[in-house]
Amino acid sequence: MKKTGEEVLGSINKLKIIQRNDHQNYTLDSRLLSDFCRINRHVKKILDIGTGNAILPLLLSQKSKAEITGIEILKISAELAVKNIELNNLSDRIKIIEGDIRKWADYFRPAEFDQIITNPPFFKYDGNDDQINDLEQLSVARHEYNIKLEEIIQISSVLLKNRAYFTMVHRSERLAEILELLVKYGLEPKRIRFCHTKKDAPAKILLIEAVKGAKKSLVIESPLILSD
Repeated sequence: MKKTGEEVLGSINKLKIIQRNDHQNYTLDSRLLSDFCRINRHVKKILDIGTGNAILPLLLSQKSKAEITGIEILKISAELAVKNIELNNLSDRIKIIEGDIRKWADYFRPAEFDQIITNPPFFKYDGNDDQINDLEQLSVARHEYNIKLEEIIQISSVLLKNRAYFTMVHRSERLAEILELLVKYGLEPKRIRFCHTKKDAPAKILLIEAVKGAKKSLVIESPLILSD
């Protein structure tokens, strides 16, 4: 089906959300990440890296009164995010920055955030354009076309306060790499939950929480079965 750029209004958790059919739309991954994310009363500032249409800030606004910032490199996605925030009357609590997180120093200070969340591109990009979508905006969302996982984790470590939380959804097949990178940049893995499409199927998705500067202590939570 041709991607026309049509805007469609939908809803989730009593939130209104506009999406476009030629851009990455929110998936179950965002809902899972929001549900998995723990936000304590001391959290004052949250950053969502690669916010897309702002689905994660919108969902997290129902769990916390913290100030939430979403950063998004794609202009149209960032504009959609602003529309969605205004549509839900949350402009006083959620801010959107159209920008490249790799240029973080243009927007943020080191150790500025109490919590960082991200639903990053899942798939590596090896320079072979046959593996990516014809629409660049979909490639950016799904493949490490503009930014690699290591860069996201490294930058998050810089932007997090000590003892602050990093929470991410990713592919289970990349767990070993994820753990190695988190430890490399001083983010200690604390919780992991595997998500299975069926009870007897291998996990495709994982949810992971790490804490900057924490002691070693990892809990593997009970698996989440998405269907019977």
